[in-house]
Amino acid sequence: MNRREALGRIALACGGLVLPQWPGGEARGAKPPSATGVLAVSNVHTGETCRARYLDPRGGWSPKGLAALDRLFRCHYTGEVRPIDPKLYLLLDRLGSALGRADETYQLVSGYRSPRYNEILRRNGHAVARRSYHLRGMAADVRLPGVPLARLRRAAQGLRAGGVGSYREFVHVDVGPVRYWKG
Repeated sequence: MNRREALGRIALACGGLVLPQWPGGEARGAKPPSATGVLAVSNVHTGETCRARYLDPRGGWSPKGLAALDRLFRCHYTGEVRPIDPKLYLLLDRLGSALGRADETYQLVSGYRSPRYNEILRRNGHAVARRSYHLRGMAADVRLPGVPLARLRRAAQGLRAGGVGSYREFVHVDVGPVRYWKG
């Protein structure tokens, strides 16, 4: 146990609530001012659409909403569902708000990617990282109808909440370290 975890446990024992931090400094379960707590996403490969409340009214994670989004973000090639880092949903929500499109539905090109599918893409010449954040449920390749990809990319970079990659058909966002690239 590190110092931060120890202090968190002490605070909880004393009746306080210490939530883990997410990029940007807000408490991870807290609702940042620009987050709606609701995310709408359409999977371009399966045709499924989901609109889910991933934050409860008090700003905590909603297990039902997270499970619905996790299913939509599954590997479309294998059907494998893995837990997605909830900070990714918060990032997408804040990104939509930053663009004035909080109620719009994202088009998801890729969410979770199974190791098997990632390797198939690599063998077929696609520029995918061997240890992609998609494999950890921490990345999404998205579009937002009516929003030029360059504008989407700039807004994502402005949040400084993770990696942002610019591609011809989508923008990659992840909740890893802050970095930018063109694919």
